[in-house]
Amino acid sequence: MMEIPQQSLISVTRVSQALDILTHLGDTATLMAGGTWVMREARERTFVSLADIPELTDISLDDQALSVGAMATHQDLCDAITGAPDLAALATAAGKSATPAIRRMATVGGNLCTREFHSADLAPALLALNAEVTLETLSGPKNLSLEDYLNSPDIPPHILHHVTVPRAAGRSAHVRLMQRQAGDYPLAVVSLSAAIDPDGALRDLRIAVGSVETRARRWHALEALCEAQKMTSDSIRAHATLRASQDFVGRDAVDSQGWYRLRVLPALVAQAFSDVSRTEQGAEPWC
Repeated sequence: MMEIPQQSLISVTRVSQALDILTHLGDTATLMAGGTWVMREARERTFVSLADIPELTDISLDDQALSVGAMATHQDLCDAITGAPDLAALATAAGKSATPAIRRMATVGGNLCTREFHSADLAPALLALNAEVTLETLSGPKNLSLEDYLNSPDIPPHILHHVTVPRAAGRSAHVRLMQRQAGDYPLAVVSLSAAIDPDGALRDLRIAVGSVETRARRWHALEALCEAQKMTSDSIRAHATLRASQDFVGRDAVDSQGWYRLRVLPALVAQAFSDVSRTEQGAEPWC
């Protein structure tokens, strides 16, 4: 093992090198992806840059799945999936987050691994699309659903290698409430994915909520109420209104109080459902 100064930036070319450094330095080492979060970190650290590992920037898309390397940027991701209606939620999340300059730097892996970031746009979109993450660990690759990954407190040292999204027959949408049009973090986010049967019934419904609590998560109770039901924007909003305060504890912060985040959730759900309904009927999705 090489000698590593305690205040440094190390560039590696292989995932195994990054894992060795993480194991050796423990909590004093921080992985650096796009670098948009570095200014929030303590300075007395060793940063391990993943930018020179080519395989981590790979993006592949076919009829079965989307695979996105952890170092792919938000802009790379948006460009790669433009025109895929089942992935419209992810295209919107990647293409409207933050500002254009940040979208060209911020990475998929950095967005998911920065757990202190309450308002990550990609997490709810990927949850709604049933995404899975592949981790590289000292004992080999490990696959987890994104839902399990976000909720697992004790994952051993790892590198998030790539994210896999299964392709589906349905449509998806991503809706965010902003104080201003650009630059701010969203006050609340809803991502929704579903297929709508010819008789109007919802199938394979997945709803994810971000920015309302400290971490994005699925809204399983609302999914169960609406699955296989014929819904309208008004009816799904009514169900969401009944459930919101029971299923979530709103996060108080300088940009908004928790009660307000809960109050706007039903309207965001209704908007996401409306967007999915329009694409099911042949309208062009955003991306």
